[in-house]
Amino acid sequence: MLNRPPHTTRFRAALVCVLGTTLLGLATAGCEDDTAASDSGRRQSATRADLATDGDGGKTLRLGEPTSITYKRGSDHMRGALRVTAVSVREGTHAELKKAGTEPSDVRTTQPYYVTMTFENVGENSLHYPFLNTPTGLQDTNGVDDQPLITGDTEVAACPGKDPDDFAVGAKVSLCKVFLVPNGIRPSVVTYSTGDDTKRPVSWKVRR
Repeated sequence: MLNRPPHTTRFRAALVCVLGTTLLGLATAGCEDDTAASDSGRRQSATRADLATDGDGGKTLRLGEPTSITYKRGSDHMRGALRVTAVSVREGTHAELKKAGTEPSDVRTTQPYYVTMTFENVGENSLHYPFLNTPTGLQDTNGVDDQPLITGDTEVAACPGKDPDDFAVGAKVSLCKVFLVPNGIRPSVVTYSTGDDTKRPVSWKVRR
């Protein structure tokens, strides 16, 4: 058997240790990179999921069935998440509108309907002056968008619809909106959409 010089043996042993340490470091770095990429992907997916909550856009739901939507306000790019439900659609009376001082000029050719919605802030941000009820719409059996009654600051007692000034996280509110439907025509679908999704509103079928 050949006798190798001690320093040669020590050199090779050190070389093996260095190579092993380097390979282990690369493997560990690779794992850390994969973990970071995975965590980043999860964070990005969560963010997208938070914002892309309009899964029922374009669908027609039943009255009373809630849906989650992304709240968007174009003026200041405010975003949030709401759970919205069309609760009911019922006939109102011109006498109730007259009592509130909001009777329309076409009183003889229209029938008022009251659309009640509920809203819940399920996002992470409080919404200041959210105008929650503004995107609520009503289509009739002719497929026409019926006109909402402009009440200004006046409240119709039978259909209160004043938005909260601040809508805190976890807050819930019920709001009503008056629509004027031509005589002889019936309401068909309640719609709701915000931001860029006005072409694919969430809809609720009105019971007949």
